[in-house]
Amino acid sequence: MKQGSADKAGYLSNKTIAALCTPIGGAICMIRISGDLAISIGETLSGEKLNSNDARKAKRVFIRDQKGKKLDDAILIPFFAPQSFTGENSVELFLHGSPMVAQKTLDEIFGAGGRLALPGEFSFRAVKNGKLALSQAEAIKELVQADNDFALDLALEKLSGTQHVLIEKLRAELMQLATLSEVGIDFSDQDIDEVSLPRLKQRLAPIVEMLESLQGSFDRGRRFREGVLVSIFGLPNAGKSSFFNALLGEDRSIVSAIAGTTRDVVREKLNLKGDQGYVSFRISDTAGLRKTADHIETVGIERSLKAARESDLILIAIDGVNPQVPEIEAFLSQIDLTEKIILGVLTKADLLGEPELALVRKRVAALPFSSCVLVSSVLGTGIEQLAREMAALGEKKLARNSGEVVLTQFEHVQAVSRSLDCLNRAKDALDLVLFAADVRHGMAELAPLIGDTLPDDVLGKIFSDFCIGK
Repeated sequence: MKQGSADKAGYLSNKTIAALCTPIGGAICMIRISGDLAISIGETLSGEKLNSNDARKAKRVFIRDQKGKKLDDAILIPFFAPQSFTGENSVELFLHGSPMVAQKTLDEIFGAGGRLALPGEFSFRAVKNGKLALSQAEAIKELVQADNDFALDLALEKLSGTQHVLIEKLRAELMQLATLSEVGIDFSDQDIDEVSLPRLKQRLAPIVEMLESLQGSFDRGRRFREGVLVSIFGLPNAGKSSFFNALLGEDRSIVSAIAGTTRDVVREKLNLKGDQGYVSFRISDTAGLRKTADHIETVGIERSLKAARESDLILIAIDGVNPQVPEIEAFLSQIDLTEKIILGVLTKADLLGEPELALVRKRVAALPFSSCVLVSSVLGTGIEQLAREMAALGEKKLARNSGEVVLTQFEHVQAVSRSLDCLNRAKDALDLVLFAADVRHGMAELAPLIGDTLPDDVLGKIFSDFCIGK
């Protein structure tokens, strides 16, 4: 799409902005216009006079260029400040999905004084004008990027304002503590229990506890957005790459009878359907584990162990024909299995009869599996059951209470950590002056979660990786 004139003021500009908000080539495309000139541009394009009685009402109009040539039969909806997404005068145009129609309409908008919106500039203006909290604007980006039900539900809750309400509540409590501590300083010659240092520290404790809970939620929040971490772990020729490919439905890893074929970690993302919706997984196919003098293979094995240590779910591939349980136990002993979910995958089922299968199950019974699935990558049997088991375990890992606030942005957890550093100093403060200073600093560190006290350039940086049109 051709751009309008550049604006050196960037996100701080007050100029009228416009952008296509839908992909090119669909049945319908939408263009949003926002700013002081939005209504007059809408009138110029449509030839219709727009007033407050038309607010939020769809009008069928013909879009024309400056020469009066008809460009499209469209729908126009005007919004008058402050009752709009951005808090400014706005117009939304719904056109037929022709790229040529969209480009010609944008050309007319730019010719009438508008310019192309920067990425996320509509959301930026909504935050600047008090229509959205920063966390709600960021939830829009997360909603657009959500590729599983858990990320979608979390983004929608965040968009409804749950995170903002909680952080504002904590900030208000910190403000009250800071105020009370300063009262205590002013009346330090009087014995007022309510503003004494021990009593104020007592009131600070639950705030610190809540922020620590938020800080600890980030790893889980990242799993909501990016996927549950899974590593496929086992000895050479156990069939790891075969069932990795079978899960993905494509030949992603090289499969060979030669031991040690996989020498690096091969990663892919996969969505699986569970009882509660789709769950995202980031799956790593790793090098087979064995003692070797080969330097490159040794590096691959170290990466396999590292991937397993970082994973939420470990799929241990067991060769049904030659299980080698002691060797697997030796490698598992190098991993802290606390809070890990271990799923056994008994491979090469097509080569096992009932007597052999019963013997193998008995031999692997001592391994720390939550369950064990029998698969044959050759026949495709067991792959669907494995997918169901993974989805169920993924849902268990991501389970949360409705309304529970979970941090998903790295900048947010950093801000909470900095706030906690200040508040923990306040807990150890020896006098009210130091306590009050640390509480105020702790309160200020929460700004990235709220947005109303952040400098404009920092806000601009946050919105620069949004989609254009959002």
